[in-house]
Amino acid sequence: MEEAKKKTGWIFSAVNLALCVLLIPVILINVTVIISSYIHPEEIPGVFGVKPVAVLSGSMEDTFRTGDLIFVQKTGTASLKENDVICYLQDGQAVTHRIVGVERGEDGTISYITKGDANNTEDRERVKPEQVQGVWNGGKLGGMGNFVMFLSSTTGMIVFIVCPILLLILWDVIRRWQADKKEKSRAAELEAELNALKAAQNTQRDSQEEPKL
Repeated sequence: MEEAKKKTGWIFSAVNLALCVLLIPVILINVTVIISSYIHPEEIPGVFGVKPVAVLSGSMEDTFRTGDLIFVQKTGTASLKENDVICYLQDGQAVTHRIVGVERGEDGTISYITKGDANNTEDRERVKPEQVQGVWNGGKLGGMGNFVMFLSSTTGMIVFIVCPILLLILWDVIRRWQADKKEKSRAAELEAELNALKAAQNTQRDSQEEPKL
């Protein structure tokens, strides 16, 4: 029986540790992204300068495909050059296309000519440096863009932020309940031993006090 209790306790501890290892990073990343999006609404949220971007169109196939998740690195626009793949904001939407030319105005201003690899023509509007969110260096996860879109939805936030927090709270309550139960059981055992010892002492004293005939 004692061995079964130890095994059950070990399983609970292992599951609790696994949940902490898996869920805490997810919670921290999600909270960081959400806070970043509110503090800097004009930028794509990211962590440590790396910004995940879901691919919503096929304009860059076969470099990456619709539904992929790509990672763009924040960079200084002065270092951007032809053939770099950049992510920029256009009317509030993230677009990731390749630089096919750099234009320099008479006043020294720079703008970028961009084009999707799968498109036949260049993009109509030029990209200004302040629109650039980062450069793509090849990092991607195939098919994970759809997951990110779900994560940014209300349902996704409930599933991946609220639920993990509730699970951690639940596991902490269970752990504390088990510890309290174990402590009460141990206290009851000690009390029973003490009562048995007192009873034995009383019996011994009574036997010693009995008058001899």
